Amino acid sequence: MLYERFKNENTFRAQFLRPLLTRLGFVAVAELHGAQEFGKDFVFSELAPFGFLRHYAAVVKHEKIINQTSNSICNNILSQVKQAFSISFRLPDSESVHRVSNVIVFNSGKISDNARCWLRSELDEEKYGRNVHLLDGERLFQLDMTSTFRQGERFIPRLQGIQHEIQLNLRVWNSILESLPSFAEGRGNFTIAMENFIGDPFLIDQIPLNDIVVYVQECRIIDCINKRYLSPMAPKGQQRDKEINTIKSV
Repeated sequence: MLYERFKNENTFRAQFLRPLLTRLGFVAVAELHGAQEFGKDFVFSELAPFGFLRHYAAVVKHEKIINQTSNSICNNILSQVKQAFSISFRLPDSESVHRVSNVIVFNSGKISDNARCWLRSELDEEKYGRNVHLLDGERLFQLDMTSTFRQGERFIPRLQGIQHEIQLNLRVWNSILESLPSFAEGRGNFTIAMENFIGDPFLIDQIPLNDIVVYVQECRIIDCINKRYLSPMAPKGQQRDKEINTIKSV
């Protein structure tokens, strides 16, 4: 159960909910938890098809079960939802004032059917419409699995491309080291996958961006030196020996 994975609400927000919202494609995910939240633990936004941002508020709970007998918790949720709609907010890096159009209640544990029924009956549908959603641990676990799978679908081919590119370059480098004293290697380095990574990095906690930048720069150094030896006017003697050593060190 999702509830058991986190020791408190803070870790649930930081380690699960915020990364999930990012993976689902929401933008401007900002934590307002504290004195100025006015019912909003998080705010997050999405770009609507019409070109404007739609803003959401998150009410976050870390309860093993919320049921009809959980009067204080249900009343607290109800109060937060109403505040979230009625009081505008500012993002930390902006002076613009916004209002939320949807409020989503996230609980790491279970929300019973009775609690859902009570909360919906208290939230006047004529005023709030169907703009309040209640998501419990089971539903959040499914969303997490789905978003992780979709992220894998996008990232795995790119990771495989980077891996294949490195394998090809290892062959080119070995050929250069073996042949350069006599003649130049006609093939150049492959860096398209690496350059795409630099332009759109991902998993940077596991693949340091700076390492990829250095790798691409070193490939260019090797190519630059190697191309000189494809020319009839290629350097000879000490200059050639010096550049061979440079390639070896790179």
